Amino acid sequence: MIHQNLQLAAALDAAGAAAVNRALSALAGVSQVGAADGTNRVAIAFDDNTTSAQEIAAVLARTGFPLREAPKTGGCCGGCGGGGH
Repeated sequence: MIHQNLQLAAALDAAGAAAVNRALSALAGVSQVGAADGTNRVAIAFDDNTTSAQEIAAVLARTGFPLREAPKTGGCCGGCGGGGH
């Protein structure tokens, strides 16, 4: 069982929170979903043998609430002020 706190690109209103909760709860393998009005976070627990983080992200995008882009991995950390050279 995987437990994650996902960050959405935008905050949810009441209708959006309901839509996200409904869409993710319908996904096979998801056992818990917590999306609340006024936040941009979704807590989710899922069986990674049944669904994947990629599928969850796709469902969120189809619902109209995509995830905030994760920082790119590898390369420069940007600590020196460089542009990821």
